Formats: sequence, C-alpha cells, structure tokens
Amino acid sequence: MPGKTSGRLGNPRKEIKMSNIFSEFEIIEQHIKVAGEDTYEDMNCVGSSEEELAVRTITKKCRGRIRKKRTRGTGDGTLKESLHVPRTVYNKIYDMTREKLAKGVYAYGENSKHPEFSLTQKVLDEDENVKYKAYPRCILSSGPSRKIENGAEEVAELEMTIDLMPDENGECMYEALESELESEEIKQQWLTNFSLELVKAV
Repeated sequence: MPGKTSGRLGNPRKEIKMSNIFSEFEIIEQHIKVAGEDTYEDMNCVGSSEEELAVRTITKKCRGRIRKKRTRGTGDGTLKESLHVPRTVYNKIYDMTREKLAKGVYAYGENSKHPEFSLTQKVLDEDENVKYKAYPRCILSSGPSRKIENGAEEVAELEMTIDLMPDENGECMYEALESELESEEIKQQWLTNFSLELVKAV
C-alpha cells in the first residue's frame, strides 16, 4: 500500500515523513539589543547554543502513591552559548564602561551591573528550512570567562550562561517557522525589530 511498509511481524507500518520534522541544526544569524538601546547588533559567530526552558510539576497522591501529574512552563530558562562576541557588545553586556577611566580603558568588578538584553536568531534545519527565534528578556548569569592557550591551533570561543526571564505575557521564548508565517512584515522585522506588538494576532 502507498505510504506504508511492513514491520518485522508483517503488519503495515506508516512511513515516516522526515519533511514534517524540523530539527534545529545551525544558527546563521543572531542579533542582540541591550536595554535602553534602539537597534539590534550582529552577534553571529555562534559555535553552539543550548536552550533549556524550565517547568514546574505538581503531583497529586492518594494513599501514598502518585495518581496525577501536571507539568507547566514557568516562563524562565537558560541559554548556554559558545561564541565570539564583538568588543562593543561585550563591554555593554558585562557593563565594563567607566566614566572615570581614560578612553579605551574598561573594567569589570563590583561596579558592573549586567543589563537586560533581547536576542533574536535565524535557525536552519539540515534542509535549510528557516525558523525564527526570539528571547525577549535575557541577562547574563555568569561573569567573563576566557581561556588563553599558547600554541593553540584554534581561537577559543567565549562561554556564556544566559538566564531567560518572562516578558509581560509570561513567555521567555518565541519561535516561528518561516513556511508557516503569513505575514511578510513579521518575516522581515523579526531579527532586527522584534516586539510583542509585531507578533500579536491581528
């Protein structure tokens, strides 16, 4: 029969359509906007990005045994990235600029207060289908972490741990497949002008 193959016991088995599965494979664009600024800046040199969104599980017991579970998102999470960061962006997200220091001198210490920022991404699967992603409220939960290895054949990437926080809608991540978007405005504006107003249902 069309669309079916036989299993090991000879029973008909539906053929899996891999074209219906989107597996995140590569980030080809990433942009950042620090709180208080008007525009997104490129931060495209991403080696890896690992996302974990938090959940809360509530259980209901009867006679000492779990009879019911309900799991729901909490609106927060973590993003761990290995990447190369433009110097200007690096100084901003770690708050290293000091008015009392000479031009070109930056510092990190007890006066550094990490600002919030937004991240947007353009992600491909193995067939180069496009997914747009956005993290509207982010903050670094780790300090500067750098490694120098003399004689190394590859320049080490920076390791960053980013906390994701809920926005006014209680969401910490948004995503959309390009093939499912009807609005050309959303496609064009997502990466450099993402906002809740942009993705709101009309």
